[in-house]
Amino acid sequence: MALRKFYNEIKGLKVKEFPNHVKPMLSLDYVKKSVQRGMDNYHAKYIETSSVDPVYHVCFGGMVLSYFLALPEERRHLEHQQHAKEHGFGEPSGISFGDHLFAWYFLVFLGIVGRKILSCQLLAG
Repeated sequence: MALRKFYNEIKGLKVKEFPNHVKPMLSLDYVKKSVQRGMDNYHAKYIETSSVDPVYHVCFGGMVLSYFLALPEERRHLEHQQHAKEHGFGEPSGISFGDHLFAWYFLVFLGIVGRKILSCQLLAG
């Protein structure tokens, strides 16, 4: 939505006018106001309505963050494992990257199912 608005704003500009239009948007004050406006919108949409969604945002955000933080180590592990295979060594025991993905998808599935159950209970009660 924001990209569409930005595109519509710059669509009619000439190339010489573009830097003057974008430069104020790159200031620290503009970024602070945009972040504050986004937080106010989030608060009005989720917090004031007593929605359960912020809990899910924290849970899923934490899962995605932990996945990305563990990714470099897992890639190094897989490279080392591939190097060991090339030189005739067996596979080391331990949890592979696919096991982590399975666990992550399973947690996402549980979150979606739990959300459906919770919404059904709220509607029934």
